[in-house]
Amino acid sequence: MEIVSGVHSIPVGSDLFMGFFAPNVYLVVGKEGALIDSGYGDEQLVASMLDYINGFTGLRLLYIFITHAHFDHLGGAMKIKEATGAQIVLHPAEARAADVSADKLVEEGDMLALDGLSLEVIHTPGHSPGHVCILLREEGILFSGDHVLGMGTTAMRPPEGDMAQYINSLQKLLDYDIKMICPGHGPSITAPQQKLEELIQHRLEREQQVLSGLRRGMVTVKELVAEIYPELDSRLYEMAQGQVLAHLVKLEREGKATSQASEEDTRYITK
Repeated sequence: MEIVSGVHSIPVGSDLFMGFFAPNVYLVVGKEGALIDSGYGDEQLVASMLDYINGFTGLRLLYIFITHAHFDHLGGAMKIKEATGAQIVLHPAEARAADVSADKLVEEGDMLALDGLSLEVIHTPGHSPGHVCILLREEGILFSGDHVLGMGTTAMRPPEGDMAQYINSLQKLLDYDIKMICPGHGPSITAPQQKLEELIQHRLEREQQVLSGLRRGMVTVKELVAEIYPELDSRLYEMAQGQVLAHLVKLEREGKATSQASEEDTRYITK
């Protein structure tokens, strides 16, 4: 469907598990086009995306921007490239981890022109080292990948996930003129500044919960997860572990906690 003039959301699945939405794929359309992420790589979904793209008579797809190299965001890239001739665009740090070959590498501040429109690359590490958001400058629309989700919070899994970088990247986005966020999962966000501030505050509050747990004797990731998420569904346990560990790594780097290896679980204490 068309979200705003010239920006379309292409459906690539509707499964909903525990609040997690299927990946969003976006098409920016003028006389030339750009795809933001490419969803899963199975034949039916790729065919559906190509049908949608081909529905625009004479449209030349120039770019397939991949926000980060996770399978639900780049799975269809090679097949779409083969069908359209579009260039796959990645940050160098993601290209090293990707299962696809990048045609164009982009860094912070790079600008790609698209039929009079400007697509600006904003490096937003945190969820992954080379994660980028793409800002359609003329419309103030930010394609945020997994850095900002329409619902819920972004997963961190160290060592790839870095909580300090993630919070810094959220704070950096506050300096941009963003009118709408089109996330990698979930519905569009029409109050972007409020959303960014809420996410920053949530992470800082979670950090305080981790520190409080350490001070009261919860010294392993397992103990902290049980303290912070007392009614956690078992299917989300691994994700919760990643979040807590990411906070602990950040606190240790900042000199607020220290780790002690043991035969069973690493133990953490406050300084």
